[in-house]
Amino acid sequence: MARVLLKDVTKVYEKEVMAVNKANIAINDKEFVVLVGPSGCGKSTTLRMVAGLEEVSSGEIFIGDRLVNDVPPKDRDIAMVFQNYALYPHMTVYENMAFGLKLRKYSKHEIETRVNEAAEILEIRELLNRKPKALSGGQRQRVAVGRAIVRKPQVFLFDEPLSNLDAKLRVQMRTEISKLHSRLETTMIYVTHDQMEAMTMGDRIVVMKDGNIQQIDTPLNLYHQPVNKFVAGFIGSPAMNFLTGTITNSDGIWFEEGKIRLKIPTKYHESLKSNINQHIILGIRPEDIYESSFTPGISEKSEAKLLVEVVEPMGNETFLYLTTGKHSLVARVNSREEPVIGKPLEIAFDMGKVHFFNKETEKAI
Repeated sequence: MARVLLKDVTKVYEKEVMAVNKANIAINDKEFVVLVGPSGCGKSTTLRMVAGLEEVSSGEIFIGDRLVNDVPPKDRDIAMVFQNYALYPHMTVYENMAFGLKLRKYSKHEIETRVNEAAEILEIRELLNRKPKALSGGQRQRVAVGRAIVRKPQVFLFDEPLSNLDAKLRVQMRTEISKLHSRLETTMIYVTHDQMEAMTMGDRIVVMKDGNIQQIDTPLNLYHQPVNKFVAGFIGSPAMNFLTGTITNSDGIWFEEGKIRLKIPTKYHESLKSNINQHIILGIRPEDIYESSFTPGISEKSEAKLLVEVVEPMGNETFLYLTTGKHSLVARVNSREEPVIGKPLEIAFDMGKVHFFNKETEKAI
């Protein structure tokens, strides 16, 4: 097992396209770290540089205590699981899993032992004699993971391995990969654009945007203490709501935007005192917005009357799409009486859970 260290790692294509800009990431031994962000943010490029499939423009990558910038992929003691599975169609499952070991001149007995161990872990023993075309998407993914497991590498790399699966199978497979990490106790680096995967799987998450690392933290810290508006909006589903308004001081400190006037709790006063009479961004998560008639245990709330635009019943909860006239909001409320589209509704904001961001820099205040 090994830790992975990236020091000021940069990747520039054709001297002008900055794919990754001075990435500094320290991944501990046996840790499960997820790189997440929108398409084109540099997460897959970062993973491919760790694997040796992309050359580093500048900076250093260490696996264990060894600098691997000039070490070829086959000698880095890593195993990678790709998005498209990359299975050999003419080989059986057994042969696909054994192929890498044969190239490394392992004995027939050792190969058989490792393949059977991996097949047992992944519950695919009955598939060993089949070819990939006879497998479902989920089974092919298990084989691709199995081919990595037999190598017993220091580090596992996953490049969006579940993106080709249907929603139900994705949930099942991410649970399986999490259990696999607990069982193998190996360092794993996992790339995804799906923040739900990141939140449920990672010990820590690296949030990236435009080649830059925005924040590295635990899932809960990212959720409750985002460092900027981008992280706040990217983590969480539905996404955090944002309102741009003005901080005023009149018999207390208030956030005002059009017809909305929200009283700000005392705990925020010190950090906001330099923003009086200035524009600011307020963020609040959908689950912290309630119908006024149902506000369980909220001690610091402000109310407003908003127009209901769309109602989405989800079974145990309902998503309400509301408008202030200038901004749209999503509320995640308990399913009871269904609000009427086109009618105003009294809404309560849990002001103890709001976030504030600088309008110019978008950094958290």
